[in-house]
Amino acid sequence: MPRQRTPTVLVAGAGTVGLGIAALLATGRCADRLRVQVIEARPLPRWRAEHTDLRVYALSRASQQLLEALGVWQGVVAARASPYRRMHVWEGTDASGPPTLDFDAADIGEPDLGHIVEDNLLRTLLADVVTAAPNAELTIGGGITALDVGRRGVTATLANGGSAQGAVIVAADGSESSLRAMLGLPVAARSYEQTAIVTHVASALPHRETASQRFLPGGPLAFLPLADGRSSVVWSLPTDRATALLAAPDGELVAELQQASAGVLGELTPSAARAGFPLQALHALRYCAARAALVGDAAHTIHPLAGQGMNLGLLDAAALAAVIEDAVLAGEDPGDLKVLRRYERDRKGDNLQMLLALDGLHRLFGLPAWAAPIRAAGLRAVDSSGAAKRLFMERALGLNAGSKNRLRWSHAT
Repeated sequence: MPRQRTPTVLVAGAGTVGLGIAALLATGRCADRLRVQVIEARPLPRWRAEHTDLRVYALSRASQQLLEALGVWQGVVAARASPYRRMHVWEGTDASGPPTLDFDAADIGEPDLGHIVEDNLLRTLLADVVTAAPNAELTIGGGITALDVGRRGVTATLANGGSAQGAVIVAADGSESSLRAMLGLPVAARSYEQTAIVTHVASALPHRETASQRFLPGGPLAFLPLADGRSSVVWSLPTDRATALLAAPDGELVAELQQASAGVLGELTPSAARAGFPLQALHALRYCAARAALVGDAAHTIHPLAGQGMNLGLLDAAALAAVIEDAVLAGEDPGDLKVLRRYERDRKGDNLQMLLALDGLHRLFGLPAWAAPIRAAGLRAVDSSGAAKRLFMERALGLNAGSKNRLRWSHAT
């Protein structure tokens, strides 16, 4: 396969991370030296103002800055985004009694701790950026069925009978990545034997732009504030119990939520459908192979108790886009393994660190009642330490990551 004069970057998967890296490359420093093709088997969802997507993300400041650089953050805010300014965490029956842990953006001089944003809104705005770019295209309805990796390029066979050729392919096709399997890249994975129930509820008490989370023996329960006054629920439960509640009548599910929330939002009312997502910790042992790289959930999945999964994926997108652009500007082959390993070195350690930290936290709160005093002491220690709370908030906001990557995200020459 001859090397392409204008390299093409193939992106498998049109989720938020896949569309994010495509948009970065299609509008970035090498927009006139690259082609980008996004390949997705399923039709893309379109955001509608009258419907709030069940799947939402808690986006950090770093993710916000990336979207600002792409020119889509203003559209996110104009459409619908809910800032959360405080976070309240507790274990036990009393939401206001010890042990509790409270974070407030004002304590670190920030306007908020992040924004709750819908998945289909992000995908709609990012897809619009990609389709508007003259050097990019979306191929919908033709998933990849086979992959041929050659010395000078890669060819993807599509389910619709077509094919696509590129200098490098990016696997952004989720935790069950078929592309990762085709590439033979191994993973270490552990099921949490939990399923996250996701739904929206209305409440008698206002959420006051506060994200609330209670640690329960079966798994954490989180309420994320939505722009219309409702709350998005993410409740991690043993899979058997989650399956039963997903099939239960609205009244039964809400009664369980009411009890589990300790009344932190008053009386709850169901206001949306529900869905379940199996939970696991997964980490690819290698992020790249010749002419291929993994990003987002294809490379790593973590427990949702800190809401960091999408933020890590967007950091992957920014790092890989920067590595590809640097290679093109330097006259290198962007699909060369030595080039792609720069991305792996940039992101693998940080992602693994976050995975292990959240896995350890999940294990700690999953211990029996004898460990409750240890957990309570830990919560009290962090809550009483201004320095520790500042560190946690700055890390969750991604302030260091945003500073590190700002030049990349602003498409500086």
